[in-house]
Amino acid sequence: MTTGWAVREDHDRADAERYRELLAAARSAFEELGYGATTIAEVTRRAGASRATFYVYFASKEQVFAVLAEQVRDRFTRAQDLTGIDADDVDAVLRRTIETTLEVTVEHMALMAVLNHQAVADPEIRDLWVEIQREAVHRTATYVAQQARAGRVHPVADPESLGLMGAGMNDRYAPLVVNGTIEIDAAVEEMHRIWMACLGR
Repeated sequence: MTTGWAVREDHDRADAERYRELLAAARSAFEELGYGATTIAEVTRRAGASRATFYVYFASKEQVFAVLAEQVRDRFTRAQDLTGIDADDVDAVLRRTIETTLEVTVEHMALMAVLNHQAVADPEIRDLWVEIQREAVHRTATYVAQQARAGRVHPVADPESLGLMGAGMNDRYAPLVVNGTIEIDAAVEEMHRIWMACLGR
């Protein structure tokens, strides 16, 4: 029985590794070639896998792209997780979430560009991408509103508008970080200073 479980676990690990390899190959292809020019053949070539293997894990190119988009959503959700930090320490919360969300934007900038482009033509991708963006802004706005009600901050604008501002700063600073115009620590500091001013701190 023990041997049987060990063999099953080895298979599970191998399956998980192949799944990750296919996702990584698909992501690199989408980022380099764009959605339209990426083919299943190109993904399997990069992954060193057969077409049949691809179909064990994904039904189509559309599905693997949707999985990658969902990974972006999950990364943004984790970036705004306040576990281990005092949620009422506004300065610490903003400094941490500014840094983590900017890191996610930098890490996924190329894929997000493909998502933006594909969302124009694909209603399902558009709905998912709108959801990803709306969730991140809404979580920020909810936090600002809660802290405003508690009297810890005095927003100069509607919380939802400030959430949009934060997302916009991420989008503008990320390319500057990628091309070396500014270090990420300096970008975080500038964004934090702007946020503090906008929250009357």
